[in-house]
Amino acid sequence: MPTHSSVALQFRAESYDHPDGSVDAGTVMTWIDKTAYASAASWSGTNVVSSYVGNMHFGNPVPVETRVVVQSRVVHTGRTSVHVQTRVVLPEIKGADGKSTVCTECVMVYVAVDAQGNSIPVRPWEPDTPEELERERLAKLRGTVRREVEEAMIEAPPPAGELTSESVIMRFLAHTREVYPGEKVQGGTVMRWIDEAANVCASRWSGVPVVAVFAGGVRFYQPVRVGDLVELEARLVHTGPRSMHLSVRARAGDRREREPMLIAHGLTVMVSAGADGKALPVKQWTAVSEQDQVLERRALELVGLRNKAAHEWAGG
Repeated sequence: MPTHSSVALQFRAESYDHPDGSVDAGTVMTWIDKTAYASAASWSGTNVVSSYVGNMHFGNPVPVETRVVVQSRVVHTGRTSVHVQTRVVLPEIKGADGKSTVCTECVMVYVAVDAQGNSIPVRPWEPDTPEELERERLAKLRGTVRREVEEAMIEAPPPAGELTSESVIMRFLAHTREVYPGEKVQGGTVMRWIDEAANVCASRWSGVPVVAVFAGGVRFYQPVRVGDLVELEARLVHTGPRSMHLSVRARAGDRREREPMLIAHGLTVMVSAGADGKALPVKQWTAVSEQDQVLERRALELVGLRNKAAHEWAGG
C-alpha cells in the first residue's frame, strides 16, 4: 500500500447551511481533521485517532460557496504518533501580495492504533531538506509546550463551588456518520461540538452573534462512540476589551452511566464582529469568587503557553 506524507483535499460549504455568509469555525475544524487524518493514516499505514489539536487562529473568514483547499503534511513522528501540519487556503481569493488567502493553520497529533484500539509503533519520518528539518525542529518545540499545556489542563480544577460566570451545559446522544473504524466519533466532530458550546455561551453573555478567532489546545482523553451520551460544559473564564475566553469540557459515556468520562478539553476565544469586520467591545466580566479567579488565571496561562508554540508554514 503506497504511503504519502502530504495530502490536499477540497471542500465547499453551501449557503443554506450557513445563512450569515461565513463558514463556522466548527465546520472548518472538521475539514482540517479529515485532511490531517488522511495524511497520518496514509503515512502510518494503519488507523489513527486524534490525540491533540494545536492553535487555530482564524485570521480570515471562510465565505460560503467558495472553494477551500486544506493542505496537510507530516512534520514529525514519535514512537506511536504522527504530527501533521495543516493550513486552510482560499485559492480564488488573493491577498495584497497576490498570494492565495490563508485562513488558519494548526498542527494535529494522531496516534496509530491496531484493531483493538491499542497504540502501535509508526514508521519514522525522516526530514531531508532544510525546510523539513526546520519544520521538525518546530514540531519538537511544540511537543514540549504541548506537554506543559496538558499538565496545566489536568491541574485546572473543574467548575465547582461558587461560580459567577456565564455557563451553559449541552447534552445529546452522539449520532454522526463522521466516525473512525470501530464507530468512534472523529476528532473533528468533537471539535465542532466544542465550538458550538463556546458559541452558545459567548452569545448568551454578549447578547449578539459571535465568531471564533482562536481555538486550540484541544486534548483528547477518551474516544466517543456512536450512541454515547455527550455532555459539553462551556464557561466564560475571561473577557478582554473585545474578546471572550471560554473553557469547554466535553464528557461522554454510556447513557446509563451517571458519571460520564472526560473526553476532551479546550479553550476558545470568541468576538462579536461589527459591519466592518472588526471586533466590537464586549461587556466585561470580573472574577469574584476564588474559583472564578483560579479558572481565569489558568485560562490566561494556557493562552501564554500556546503562544510559545507559534509556527509558520515555511516554504509552502
